[in-house]
Amino acid sequence: MDNNTLILKVHVIIALLSLAIYLLRGLWMMTNNPAVTGKPALASASLSMLILLGTGVWLAFVSGAHGLDGFVVFKFMGLLEYIVLGVIALKPGLPRPTAIVLWVAGLGGFVFSYLVAKGVVPVLF
Repeated sequence: MDNNTLILKVHVIIALLSLAIYLLRGLWMMTNNPAVTGKPALASASLSMLILLGTGVWLAFVSGAHGLDGFVVFKFMGLLEYIVLGVIALKPGLPRPTAIVLWVAGLGGFVFSYLVAKGVVPVLF
């Protein structure tokens, strides 16, 4: 197995782990569970996002598979939406209806990124 295949497998596993953490934290947010802002939840979410971004950068640029093309730009836009809206939605003090809308929109960013990766969403450039 070459390095790029290994990094791709790590990227997919971390994406699934990141999604599981995101869904769990969203459930905690909706049920007012204080664990949503606990150190383990924040650390695991931050670490999974960092590894997800790092492996994505590796696959896009270091492996030479893509460079800066539409595929990478669209995947990055979805990932950025997922991260930014998730961070805002899961902060304490935000009204719950607003937090839920932002959380679902962040989930939409993850789904968009996944659909781009699977070739379901066409890349415009």
